[in-house]
Amino acid sequence: MPQLPVNLAALRARMAARPMRGAMCLGLCAGAVNCLVCILMLLAALALFSQEQLGGSASASLKGAGMATIFWTVVVWAPLFETIIGQWLPLEVLRRYRVRTGYSLLASAALFSLLHVMGGSGILHASMTFIAGGFFAASYLTARSMGVAPAYIAAATAHACSNGLLLCLSLLFPGLE
Repeated sequence: MPQLPVNLAALRARMAARPMRGAMCLGLCAGAVNCLVCILMLLAALALFSQEQLGGSASASLKGAGMATIFWTVVVWAPLFETIIGQWLPLEVLRRYRVRTGYSLLASAALFSLLHVMGGSGILHASMTFIAGGFFAASYLTARSMGVAPAYIAAATAHACSNGLLLCLSLLFPGLE
């Protein structure tokens, strides 16, 4: 088996020494990877399906809002609030009942996607939010050994980073909404 260039035990020890900083770094990395996956999914979906087949997006309600409102809603408020509903609550309840980690991750991702789809989003948005919910839940579960607060910070940071990067890209490429 090939050797990883990073000593994972040393990385975990560094994260445990400064849990909030480690949680934020974990969240930033997970958010950036999630953003890349979302971009690839979006490009593939746009090439394969018509706009009618893909359906709407949860962000459609923000059309016409000012940039400050959009930034506040997408990068600050949504990650803080949705992390409570989509990751903290279900993952802590399932942890209490000793549900396996993989099942907990899938349940959290499904709930996160369902909450976004309830607003009338289409299949593309549902798929993207399911995958994003999985990334955010994985961030939460990875940092959970350091405590609930670092786990929450990891998931919320991943969400904010992903949303912030996607917002920046939507400003650069307005046709890819």
